[in-house]
Amino acid sequence: MPTTLRQELRQAILKTRAKKMNPLDGFFCDDATREAILAVLVAGRHLLLEGPPGIGKTTVAKKIASLLPPMKTVAECRYNCAPENPVCPDCKNKKKHAQTRVPGEERFVRIQGSPEMMPEDLMGDLDPVRAMKLGIQDPRAFTPGKIQKAHRKILFIDELNRVPQRTQNTLVQVLEEGSTTIAGFDLSAEVDTIVVATENPEEYAGAERISETLSDRFEQVRIGYPCFEDEVTILRTYGSKIDGVKTPDSIVEMAVAITHAARGLPDEIDRLPSVRASLSIYEQAQSLARLQNTKTVKQKDIDSAAKRVLEGRLAVSTESRYYEKQDVLVDKILKTAKQKA
Repeated sequence: MPTTLRQELRQAILKTRAKKMNPLDGFFCDDATREAILAVLVAGRHLLLEGPPGIGKTTVAKKIASLLPPMKTVAECRYNCAPENPVCPDCKNKKKHAQTRVPGEERFVRIQGSPEMMPEDLMGDLDPVRAMKLGIQDPRAFTPGKIQKAHRKILFIDELNRVPQRTQNTLVQVLEEGSTTIAGFDLSAEVDTIVVATENPEEYAGAERISETLSDRFEQVRIGYPCFEDEVTILRTYGSKIDGVKTPDSIVEMAVAITHAARGLPDEIDRLPSVRASLSIYEQAQSLARLQNTKTVKQKDIDSAAKRVLEGRLAVSTESRYYEKQDVLVDKILKTAKQKA
């Protein structure tokens, strides 16, 4: 019996842990959240990550895929058939099958959720050109969707709760039975996948509830904003750096302190700034220093960058006393950050 994706991932996680290494290295969260994510994956369950934008949910999915070993597959197979067991409509009509190898980090299929997404976007549809050439009843005339292409790969669905419920429910068969039905052909295609999905809180625009039928197939883990020290590390690790400009540690910490100060005002702000806001402040402060031909980022550069970033990102609550005075609120945030620095 061939090794399943769940078994491969379980073995990869346990092997990494046996070496005293972090399987999710590069993703910043508290220990309890990390253990919860790994426990879901080792158990072979589908994972739903809930949290605001910009906290690394996509990073988690990519880290999971990168743990997988290289995959042998039939060359040019649209369904990622294993060479020792080719079962898709394309491969069944071939006597010989050339092989290719897919690196672990490429065993990853991404779907971006949106209110316009239709079931056909996930499940595939009839290709009219192939249908004219092969005949409308030939299964090879069917163009597989991203779900079928995720066979033996991680299927990452970003913002699942922006997808209409009718489209959400097309996933149920995949999650429950590990297969999809190719409409009109009475054929089923195996889909050995683990789904890692994300959802934003309901207060975000375009978000709606995930149907109960679908949510019951997932294990949910909530992710919050990183702690101060981790966010500073994120800026140093992932932030863009401009040659010839030095950014002192105190300035990097101030960029994080500003966004943390803003997150401390949930009654005033409907949409709190994410880690991307910290990154933008950090990077734009460097840009300002470079434009002024100075070699070191100064506090005035951080202040100017922060005002521009926050004014473009903050959604001030309609009930806030600062609703029509956003500039005053931003000044308050900067003042609070400096007091706590």
